[in-house]
Amino acid sequence: MTILNQILTLAGIRKTQATFLNTLLALWLAIPGRINYANLERFSHFNEKTYRNWFAKPVPWIILNSSLVQTLQSQQRMGTTLILGIDASNNRKAGKHTHGIAKFWDSKLGKAVSSLEISCCTLIDLEYRQAIPIHALQTPAKLPEDESRATHYAKHLETTYTALPELIKKQIKCAVGDAFYSKKSFVDSVVQGGLCFVGKLRSDANLRMLYTGPRSKKAGRPKRYADKVDWSDLSIWNLEHNDETCTIHSARVNSPSLKRDLRVVCITWFVSEGKTRREVLFSTDVYMPAMEVIECYRARFEMEFPFRDAKQFAGLMDCQSRQAKALEFHWNASFLVTSLTRAQQLLDFDGDVQNFVFSMEDSKRRAYNELFAERIIRLLPLELSFEKYIVLLEDALNLGVKTA
Repeated sequence: MTILNQILTLAGIRKTQATFLNTLLALWLAIPGRINYANLERFSHFNEKTYRNWFAKPVPWIILNSSLVQTLQSQQRMGTTLILGIDASNNRKAGKHTHGIAKFWDSKLGKAVSSLEISCCTLIDLEYRQAIPIHALQTPAKLPEDESRATHYAKHLETTYTALPELIKKQIKCAVGDAFYSKKSFVDSVVQGGLCFVGKLRSDANLRMLYTGPRSKKAGRPKRYADKVDWSDLSIWNLEHNDETCTIHSARVNSPSLKRDLRVVCITWFVSEGKTRREVLFSTDVYMPAMEVIECYRARFEMEFPFRDAKQFAGLMDCQSRQAKALEFHWNASFLVTSLTRAQQLLDFDGDVQNFVFSMEDSKRRAYNELFAERIIRLLPLELSFEKYIVLLEDALNLGVKTA
């Protein structure tokens, strides 16, 4: 991957670490089977202990991924209006002695199970919907008594945002999270950090309208709130959109649970005759247009694709170590390989980015073909280099690739 050399240079990583990462990440994409120390040793000239030692060392993942975002933006393959999404994923791990094992919610099973949890912050551009994971962090099994998991996630988001280059910070419109993150401690922390937050509320959320009537001349605090929101009657809300599929209303209301005013957008979907489904989104920026709230929240779903590709093709769940530093190294490397592969395909794509279709499977298969071909070429006479042979082997390198 030629883009890998570019971002290692931009990130200013020291030469020894850059050389190792260059070898590791290229190998990460190429090798079949599990991505663990034993398999990495089988397909490289490094010893298993070498990988264990390097996995314990810190890497500036946020700087690396930020450099990747800036590279794509400079090539007009990624937009400059961004949102900073946060989401968590369950990582099953056998045994009882791995750092951070605890009961975490598994959405697939619909219950809490003994596992690890990955909290990941992702930059998503609103123009092309390209998602680049910026930093993955392990959720601790035990937290201080004065800290909840929501507070922990908020600190992760704040730390990631603070470490971003100023140029990227200026491009971020808001932070976005699903309904789990719509908690007072999390929302307050995000807003105090200088970002507005877009999230989701219950379909029957307890909200109250702001009082806009005449002021009485009685002593005491002026009346601020009117009646509780009646979800069956939104006639006093602003009608933003209406067609045969849905209606969209918005209003500035107050949330007693979050203890703040919000811009709330209610989408009523017409499921079938006589049946509707309600979706309630919000923004802490009370002046954000309703359609922007919807656009930002919808873009959040792009985070799911790096998780899917990293799990299926980049060994996100395969870490062999039980140490905290090695686990986070493995997860961040897995996301970075997925992002680099996507970025390389984006740069090689000649058409409109809107029509771009990403295939991690094809890149992995071709990378393995190249690795295998290189091993064979090393046994051949030295008159031709690998770069010259590769032209002759183009058909063989695309063996099994679906979109070649």
